[in-house]
Amino acid sequence: MSRNYNTIRECTRLFSYAKPHWKMVILTLLCMGLFTLLIGAQLSLIKPVIDRLISGETTNSLSGTYGLQNNKDSGDTLNSLNRKTVTRIKETAFISKLEGSLKKVTSSFTSIGILVAIMAPFIFAFSYLQSYLKSHVMWSVLMDIRNHLCEHLLPQSLSYFENRKSGELISRLTNDITATQFGLSILFDSVLLQPMRLLCGLGLAFYFTWKLSLFTFVLFPIVIIPVLVFGRKIKKYGSKSLMHLGELTDAMREMFSGIRIVKAFKMEDEEIVEFKNLNSRFFRRMMQTVKAKALNTSTTEFIYSLGLAAIIIVGGYVITTNKISPGSLGGFVTVTAFLILPAVKKLAKSYAKLQESLAGASRVFELLDQSPSITDNPDAIELKKIEKTVSFKNVNFAYDSIPVLKDINLTVEKGQIIAIVGESGAGKSTMLDLVPRFYDPLSGAIEIDGTDIRLIKRDSLLEHIAIVSQQTFLFNRSFKDNILCGKRDASLEEIEDAAKAANIHDFITSLPDGYDALVGEQGVKLSGGQRQRVTIARAILKNAPILILDEATSSLDSESEMLVQEALDHLMEGKTTFVIAHRLSTIRHADRILVLKDGFLVEAGTHDELIEKEGEYKKLYRIQFAT
Repeated sequence: MSRNYNTIRECTRLFSYAKPHWKMVILTLLCMGLFTLLIGAQLSLIKPVIDRLISGETTNSLSGTYGLQNNKDSGDTLNSLNRKTVTRIKETAFISKLEGSLKKVTSSFTSIGILVAIMAPFIFAFSYLQSYLKSHVMWSVLMDIRNHLCEHLLPQSLSYFENRKSGELISRLTNDITATQFGLSILFDSVLLQPMRLLCGLGLAFYFTWKLSLFTFVLFPIVIIPVLVFGRKIKKYGSKSLMHLGELTDAMREMFSGIRIVKAFKMEDEEIVEFKNLNSRFFRRMMQTVKAKALNTSTTEFIYSLGLAAIIIVGGYVITTNKISPGSLGGFVTVTAFLILPAVKKLAKSYAKLQESLAGASRVFELLDQSPSITDNPDAIELKKIEKTVSFKNVNFAYDSIPVLKDINLTVEKGQIIAIVGESGAGKSTMLDLVPRFYDPLSGAIEIDGTDIRLIKRDSLLEHIAIVSQQTFLFNRSFKDNILCGKRDASLEEIEDAAKAANIHDFITSLPDGYDALVGEQGVKLSGGQRQRVTIARAILKNAPILILDEATSSLDSESEMLVQEALDHLMEGKTTFVIAHRLSTIRHADRILVLKDGFLVEAGTHDELIEKEGEYKKLYRIQFAT
C-alpha cells in the first residue's frame, strides 16, 4: 500500500511542475478529449453499418422467396406460357427487386461514409494538436526540472560536493534525468490519453450491449494484479541499475581525467578490468529489470488474448440465441478490440515503464530534497565595507568528527598581511576556507568588525573577498571570460591592466585570437604558470578588501614569480591579506606569521621574532634552507 502511495506521490510531484504551463495542459486535455470523442463517434457507426448490411441481405433473400411462392400459386397461368419466357420473367423480377434493395443499402452506406469523411480532417487536426501540445508540455516540464536542479545544487556547501563522487552527480543530471523524461512522456501520454480512450470505449460498449459490457469488468482485476506485482520489482531493480550506472559514469570520468597517470604507470589493463567489473554489475542489474518488464508484458499479452477469446465465444453464443443484434455485437467486439483492451494493455505496459522511470525521478527528487547546510540567517545584513578587524574567536572545526582546527584565536587589523605556515595537514587551507564560509566552524565564531560572518549575507561577504587557490581552475572559455569572473562588468581596459599586473598580457596578445582565445578544458592549453597568472589576474581585477592567497605563486617560474610578486605587493597595500606559502622566502615581510601544528596555533610573530624563538618556525626554516 505504501509503495503505491509513493508512486502516486511521485507522479503528483512530477505533475506539479506543469503548474506554470496550466493553460497549455488544459488545451492538451481538450484536444485529447475531442480526438477521443471523434474516434468513438466513428466506431459508433459500426452498428448501423452492420445492421443495414444484414437487413439488406435479408430483404433480398425474402424477396426472392416471395417471388417463387407467387409463381407456385399461379401455376396454371405459368403452365400456359413458354418455359423460356417464364424464366426471363423470374430473372427480371428478382434482379429488379435486388437492385432496389441494394440501392437503398448503398444510399445508407454513402451517407455514413460521408459522415466519416467529414470527421477525418478534425481527427487529423486534434491528433496533431494533442501530440504536439503534450510534447511541448513534457519538454517544458523537463527543462524546468533541469533548471531547478541546477539552481538547487550549486548553492550547496562545499562539503556537499566533497562528500559525493562528481561522476555520480553527473549521472544523476544525465541518466536519471533521461529516465525522468520517459516518466513524463508516459504521464502526459498514457496516463492522460488512455483513460479517456478506456472511458469512451466503455461508454460505447454499454451503448451496444450492457450485458456483455459487464463481462469486461472481470478482466480488470486479472490485469491489474500482475501489473502491480511486477511494477514494484521493476522500480526496485531500476533504481539499483541507475546506481550502478552512476558508478560506471564516475569510473569513466576518473579514468579520462587521470589519463596521464594511467599512461605513465602503464595502468591500462587494470583500468580495463575495473571498468569491465563495473559494467558487468550494471548489466546484471539491468537484466533483472528487463526480466521483470518482459514478464509483465508477456502476462499482459496473455490476459489480453484470453480476454478477446472469451468475448468472441460469449458473443457468438449470445448472437446465436438471438439475444443481441449483429450490429450491436459487431460494434461491441470492435470497440473492445480497438479501444478497451488496447487501452488496458497500454496502461499495464505504461505502469511498468513508469515504475522504471520513477526510479530515476526519485533519485532526482532526492537531490532536490537536500537543503544547503550553509544558508543566510533570516536577519543577515549587508556588508558595506570593512573598517577594522577580522577575528577568529575560539574557532574549532572537524571533518567527519576528525578535529582539524582547535581553539584558534586571532585578530587581524585592516591592511595587515598575515602569513600562515605549517606542515601538510596542519589546517592552513581549512582555516582560510572558513573566512568565505565554504564551511562553518563547529564552535566559536569568525567576526568582521565585530559581526559574526554567519549574520552577514553570504553574497555580500563574498563580494569583499578575492581568492587565488593552489588548485588553479579555468573554465573552457576565453581568457577574457575567465578574467571577468573577478568583475563581471569590467571594461577591456581593466581586463588588460589586470593581465599586465599578473604578467600574462604579453602571452595573451601573442595568440591569434588574443583575449578571445579559448584556454581549453581546465586550462589544458596553458602551462601551470600561465594558468596561475590568469587566476591572479582574476583576483587583481576583483580588487576586494580581503585577499586569500593559497600558494598563489607556487606554479610560477622565477622570473614570473618576481613580476607577479611585485604586482601582488602593490595590490595588497591597504588590504587585509591572508597568505599560505610553503616557500618561507615569499613571506619574510609579512606583518605577522602564524604557525599551525596539529590544528593548534602554536606561534605568531614576525620572521625575525620567530627565528629568535628557536621554535617550530625556526625548525621549518632550517629544514627548507638546509642546503
